[in-house]
Order: sequence, then C-alpha cells, then structure tokens
Amino acid sequence: MDSEAILARARSMLPELRARAAATEGNRRLLPETDRAFREAGFYRVMQPRGFGGLELPFGIQTDLSMELARACASSGWVAAILACHGWMLGMLPGEAQAEVWGADPDATVASSFLCREPQVARAAGGIRLTGRWEFSSGVDYCDWAMVLARVPPEGGGAPDAVFGLVPLAECRIDDCWHATGLAGTGSNDLLLDDVFVPDHRLGNVRKMCDGEAPGSAVNDGYLYRLPQLSVFSFNLVGTVIGAARGALEAVVEQLTDRRSGVGHRLAEQQSVQLRIAESLADVDAAYAVVDRNRHEIVHWGEAGDIPPLERRARYRRDNGYAAMLCCRAVDRALPVTGAGGLAADHPVNRAWRDAHAAARHISLTWDVQGAIHGAVALGQPCPDPFL
Repeated sequence: MDSEAILARARSMLPELRARAAATEGNRRLLPETDRAFREAGFYRVMQPRGFGGLELPFGIQTDLSMELARACASSGWVAAILACHGWMLGMLPGEAQAEVWGADPDATVASSFLCREPQVARAAGGIRLTGRWEFSSGVDYCDWAMVLARVPPEGGGAPDAVFGLVPLAECRIDDCWHATGLAGTGSNDLLLDDVFVPDHRLGNVRKMCDGEAPGSAVNDGYLYRLPQLSVFSFNLVGTVIGAARGALEAVVEQLTDRRSGVGHRLAEQQSVQLRIAESLADVDAAYAVVDRNRHEIVHWGEAGDIPPLERRARYRRDNGYAAMLCCRAVDRALPVTGAGGLAADHPVNRAWRDAHAAARHISLTWDVQGAIHGAVALGQPCPDPFL
C-alpha cells in the first residue's frame, strides 16, 4: 500500500469522523469504532518498519494523514499521527525490543510521554527502574506499550543520559485525568509507574537517535530510522494544526455562501468578509507549502544517507512553529464571521479553533521556543537545544 492509498482511505472517512467529532470530544478519547477503522486502514503502521509488519512509507506521510483527518476531527487526526510516529520511534530502539512488541502482534501500538515532573530513576542490574507520573500520553487507552523519556544518572558521575524506556502498559496505571478545552478527544492521560524495571534492550539513547545512530538502524535499513529524531519530530504534530484550520475554513465558506445578516445583506458579498477569508486561506496554504517543502528536503537527505546541517534542522523546527502560528491566526481571523452561532461549544469552527490552538501549544510548535532556537543558530550563537 502506498501513500496515496492511505490518504484516499483517510478522505473516505471524513463524513463519519465529522459526524463523530462531538461524541469524540465528549468521550475524551477516540471512540472505539474510530480506533478500529484506523487499525483496519493501516494508519498506525505507516511508519512501522517493513520487517516487523509495517508499511514503512516515506517520511511526512504522518503529516499528510493527520492533515486530512483533522479537517473533520482534529483529535482523531492527532491520535492517528501520534500512534503512527511511535512506530517510527520504536523502529529506532534495539531490534530485540521491536521483536518483543511486534513479534506476536504486528498491530500492537505504542504510546509515549516525554514529561515527568518528579521522576525517580535508578540503575539496576541489566537495566533501570522507573517511578513517577509521566504526563500527556495521547491515545494511551488504545495502546499495549509506552515509551517514556527518562534521564539516567551515569555510573561514573556527570550529566545524566536521556533515554527512551519501553514499558508494557500492563505494568503501569493509566490515570484518567485528561479534561481539556482543545484536542479534548485525544485521551492524553497520565501514566503512573511504580518501580517498573526496564531492561537494557528496551532502552534507546536519545543522543544517538538524534545523531542518526539509533540502535534500530542495525535491523531496519530504511532511512526513516536514521533521521535525527527530535529535529524532525514536530512533523508528527503540525499536520493536525493545518488540517484543523483548513477544516474550519471549509466550514466557514460553506456557511457564508448563502448566509445573510439580520437586515438581509449577503455576507459573502461584503468585501471585508471576502478579505478575511482570502487572507486566512492564504495563511493555511502558505503553512502547508513550507511544511511540504521541508518534508521533501528531509526525504532527500535521508535517501542520500546524510543528516541535514544544524541550520537546516533549526529551520525545520522554526518553520513548523511558524506554520502553526499562521494557522491559528487564520482561524482567529475567520471565527468572528460565524456570528453568535460560533460561540457554541459544539460548533465545528469553534471546536477547530480550540483544537488548532491546543495543538500549537506543544513545545515543539511553540513559536517563542522554536523561533528563538533558529534565531540563535542563524546569528552564530550556541544552539540552546542540545538534542537538535
């Protein structure tokens, strides 16, 4: 199955996803029928290594997939991209870990969490032990395993090593605490770990993953598993912002075509409304254009067996943050013309507005962070992010 077939499947689901969007938001996680449909369509396997039952499609398929799905339901688009990208991340871990997850079930899915407020990490014979609350694990209710970020104290002293540890969810507890105003249907609950042992073969050094030296590349020879992981991670997220904004504008245009004001004026004939819509559509198109350009650059670098230079990696981060900001501005500009009806919590444009802003809050899309990193690199200053 190729990328076009996957995207065609996504487009065919839009009417159903649009009809389920309010219920998904109320459920605070994907509906079971949506998860089943995504599994049957192969969405979660688009970046999974071919050798372990995946599709291993070109980098950026997760961006396009979430962009399509988010036009109808941003929460669904977000979870589809997140669980897809976790197949990519797992493909960077040692082969033994991949076989443990996918050997018996190629459809097994993996959640993640990058944030633990007060982790307890201790070395143990043959691995590490983890205790703490790992937050914001999107789609975790439909997963079998989780990758959690931890900092392991080195045996000889010095700075801790950042690692991803793979843990079975059967050894964790999911805290059903996700109550949010945006991306409300993503089920981004917390994971509670209590002295969970993680053997060495389920650990991946983040520095090596960012330098193109992931241990998984020894068993997966595709370029996907040699990409600088955290430099390009935000491509897993930005598609949801673009898709949500595009879906909001599609809804606004449809509603405005025949809408009249209280005194009978057709809003579509008012130049101020026309300019709002034109500028918003241009912002979303510009956001997509820069993301798509960079995505193809990354594929080029990967297929050539090279890692982009620091300035390019910083630019990719910058551009995704800027694309997210453009899309939020686009929806901000269009929302007022929905009138009082657009204030309703279940209004599709209101929901998309909240979802776009929620997705753009992720630190990898936060303009103040990513713009500053690129600015520092462009000006010859030390890079503020050691994992870029």
